[in-house]
Amino acid sequence: MKRLLSMSSETLPEVPPQALSLRLLLTLPLLLLLATASYLGPCAFAQSPDKAAPDKSNAAPIASASPNAAPSPNAAADPSTRKARQLLDQMIAALGGQAWLTYKTTEQQGRSYSFYHGKPTSVGVLYWRFYEYPDKERREFTKQRDVVQIYNGDKGYEKTYKGTAAEEDKLVQEMVRRRKHSLEVVIRDWLRDPQTVLLYLGQSVADQQLVDVVSLLNKNDDELSIGIDINSHLPINKRFTWRDPDKYKVEEETIYGNYRTVQGIATPYTVTNKRDGEISGQTFLTHAEYNATFQANFFDAAANYNPETYNPREKKK
Repeated sequence: MKRLLSMSSETLPEVPPQALSLRLLLTLPLLLLLATASYLGPCAFAQSPDKAAPDKSNAAPIASASPNAAPSPNAAADPSTRKARQLLDQMIAALGGQAWLTYKTTEQQGRSYSFYHGKPTSVGVLYWRFYEYPDKERREFTKQRDVVQIYNGDKGYEKTYKGTAAEEDKLVQEMVRRRKHSLEVVIRDWLRDPQTVLLYLGQSVADQQLVDVVSLLNKNDDELSIGIDINSHLPINKRFTWRDPDKYKVEEETIYGNYRTVQGIATPYTVTNKRDGEISGQTFLTHAEYNATFQANFFDAAANYNPETYNPREKKK
């Protein structure tokens, strides 16, 4: 034992330089392998084969916060969306179901009133309205029905005893805007689009009635809300906003009342239009009919005079 303890490094056998170089060459690859394993260890060996990361190739897509993105399959699981869809389905059923969803034309007769700053400007005028889904409308006014307004697509005309003139751009734009936000277009077009976002906004009061409010936001970021009666499930009002040429926000509201069933379709016989909270127009129906057949050129018109340059004396000559 003392001999072993007394041995120094000088007593160890001498290693030749050639053997030392060979040993170093054989040891170097092993050192490199160990160093690599030490570097990659946390990433390469963090999970065992039986706990590998799940395959995401078949996973449901993540819902996007953007209203322009197509909704994922998980969108229907959102309580607000599910509630909104349920209320809209109940509303459609209350309106007449397939009869309301598929009617092509409507004919109405009644009396129309105009307002300015919430006050009536006339005692009312008789009118007849003819509509063909989605973008054709004809209105006839007075007892003689000698004032006619025709809207076909984005064109508008007015017929009087003077002739046919192009309608003012402002009036045409207003008509097109209201048509694009009609219940028929919103339910038949917006609701069918998978990019439309539905939200339930809770309960509110519309026309002194308790309603469930549903909001629809289409792919163009255009939003409209519908107040649905909590008992009858019929639409009581709808609202949307737009900006005028001066970029001021304008709120349009339509209130529906006095429903009557016509050919299986719940029809509001009283319709009130409001702008920024003030009544702008009101109609009371006395007759309504659906799926009437119109002449082929019933909604056709062509301007043949300019109201600004019209001179009846020249016409007589």
